[in-house]
Amino acid sequence: MRGAVCAFIIKAMNPVTEREIRSLVRSIVAPEPRPLGTKLVEEFVIGDAGRIDIALIGDHLAGFELKSDFDSLARLPRQMEVYGGVFDFCTLVVTDRHLARARAILRPGWGLAVVRRNKDVPDSLEYKQFRTPRPIRTVHKEALVSLLWRDELVRALDRLHAADGFRSKQRDVLEKRLCSVSDLAQLKSIVTDFLTARQGWRDVQAQHVYDEKSRRAGVSSGFLARRLQSQRQQFAGRLG
Repeated sequence: MRGAVCAFIIKAMNPVTEREIRSLVRSIVAPEPRPLGTKLVEEFVIGDAGRIDIALIGDHLAGFELKSDFDSLARLPRQMEVYGGVFDFCTLVVTDRHLARARAILRPGWGLAVVRRNKDVPDSLEYKQFRTPRPIRTVHKEALVSLLWRDELVRALDRLHAADGFRSKQRDVLEKRLCSVSDLAQLKSIVTDFLTARQGWRDVQAQHVYDEKSRRAGVSSGFLARRLQSQRQQFAGRLG
């Protein structure tokens, strides 16, 4: 009996990792085969402002920020501000450890989902949607143009017949020009067109190496791996 109790405690304390959450979220929000013109990108960079864990790009931009048992919500307010400038829909995916705090600080319009271990099915996770995402009203043109590469900025201006005299200009000049000659809806369409057209660019279908290289850390970059290793040590210390 004592052994069974110990086993239950160990199982109950088994944290949910970022790699597990990523895998589950990918299978739910973008199951394969995905529709033509739809792309799922991990560690989606937003200019110099940051990166979101998963971006689903199609007719609109949808972002998913993941918080495992090893993460904290300390950066979430700033992340919501940054991501809200770009994504039409945003969802925060957390574990039970973060649920109460997330509900308290999550911005209007953001979706909220929880990933937890399924008590009835060994070695499996369940995904529960607590709040459905609504259109984000803070998307702005300056954030959207930051997603484009320089050559894409020039091509976008060409599409709008507004590139003459600007093709050799610096990136910041091109961004301001594109913002000035397009409205928000038009710019959203341009940006999603270019992002989905990028050949072999960071699509999760080409990221099999990511899963192998990050298996121990449960993340997709060396920087995040080091950060998560430190968080694991802190988590272990709290359990001790």
